[in-house]
Amino acid sequence: METWFVKSIVATVTIVPAFIAIPFFKFKFGIDPLVFLVWYFGAIAVAIAVYLGMGGRGDELVPPMPQLAVIIAIGIVFGALANGSLFQAIGLAPNPGLPPVIYASSSLVVFFLSAVLAGSFPALFKPANFELSRMTGIILVIAGLYLLAGGRIGNPFRSMA
Repeated sequence: METWFVKSIVATVTIVPAFIAIPFFKFKFGIDPLVFLVWYFGAIAVAIAVYLGMGGRGDELVPPMPQLAVIIAIGIVFGALANGSLFQAIGLAPNPGLPPVIYASSSLVVFFLSAVLAGSFPALFKPANFELSRMTGIILVIAGLYLLAGGRIGNPFRSMA
């Protein structure tokens, strides 16, 4: 199995406790999902920094200034909005599994854009594999997760009755 796939499986399994904890902490202790998000991501940042430091990669923690500024801007604009919205949606949804399914649909956009950007700007983006069978697989997985999370498919024959 490829490393990226194994790491994806590990990420999928280990994110579950956080997604379950968000509505639990809101319901049981009245902790707002955004407050949970602040401490959750703070803990992640500390843990990853320690991991890199212990691996002798502590000097990588601060990239060169122009790139660092862009990373911070992306985090402030897109990361905060995406994750803040996701954590709030998890706290509000009738089932905490629904928002992550919708959020995961972004993989279709990333999959398609990666191929387009790599083809259009090969000096800036590494080559991206774009196979119709993989895109179809992503669509089917997202559709399956939606149904497992409680989504419904409308009855196409309803208007005929």
